[in-house]
Amino acid sequence: MTIASRFGWSLWALVPVAVIAFHFGPGQVLLARDKAMTRYDVALQLELDAIETQRQAYNHHLAAIDARRVTFLPNTTPEDHARMEIAIKAERIAYEQAADQWQQVADVYEQVQEHLQDADQDTLARIRWSKARAQVRSGAVWDGAAELETLLYELQALENDQQVALARATREELGAAHYFGAHLLRLEGKPASTWRPEVAKARQHFRYLAEAAAREGADETVIRALEDNVERAINLEQMDFSELEGRPLPRQSPRTGRGGGPRPGQQPGISQRPPGERDGRGASGVGPIGPGW
Repeated sequence: MTIASRFGWSLWALVPVAVIAFHFGPGQVLLARDKAMTRYDVALQLELDAIETQRQAYNHHLAAIDARRVTFLPNTTPEDHARMEIAIKAERIAYEQAADQWQQVADVYEQVQEHLQDADQDTLARIRWSKARAQVRSGAVWDGAAELETLLYELQALENDQQVALARATREELGAAHYFGAHLLRLEGKPASTWRPEVAKARQHFRYLAEAAAREGADETVIRALEDNVERAINLEQMDFSELEGRPLPRQSPRTGRGGGPRPGQQPGISQRPPGERDGRGASGVGPIGPGW
């Protein structure tokens, strides 16, 4: 056997070693990223479906409120009460479907996150934001709020200008989560000692965003929209329970809570200081909370 042939056979023998090394090294990273992209595409489609189902559920919600109002008018008939029962049932089913779809969205984003453990912080932060947002809308409000608050704290600690918009979006979603949660707690008949702190957190986040927008010279319509969110939180705290029952939920709010997350104010590892006492880096305040109202 010549030297050249021995060298060729040696190279051939090393091919499996190289393949195995690639598989457990860069190959695994590429495979994980490929799986992440596949699951991310699934998450985006599921999210679009959940948004549409949420819209339909909200329409059923408005119809149920109107049906209830009719039964309080004089000269109501058995048919009116029957229509009310049908509308309430349709509302319940629609919101259950929306909650299930949002939970699927959160689960798939969780899978994306698992496949992207070696990704950059910005990518992971955006996936975590998407997952937490879906959790809140699924009814796992406090699980989502805990993730959002942790994420906000981490984004502010980075002192990275590229994270400004994401930190603002995180604060907006966190304020909405506390608002949705407080609204649901009130509808469940929970004592003020349970829901009032959540209203206060929502109000503080909204006020922070409004004041930041004013400092940065944002458009007046943007500032006004953010200030409206503060007023909504104040109204939620002050309105009578009977008045609350007759008003629609926010469009993006779940109908009921779900999951075994921590109770309000007891998220483990989360600072209980109000947002006004924290470092404000990262919250630009540009833009209202969104179309969820």
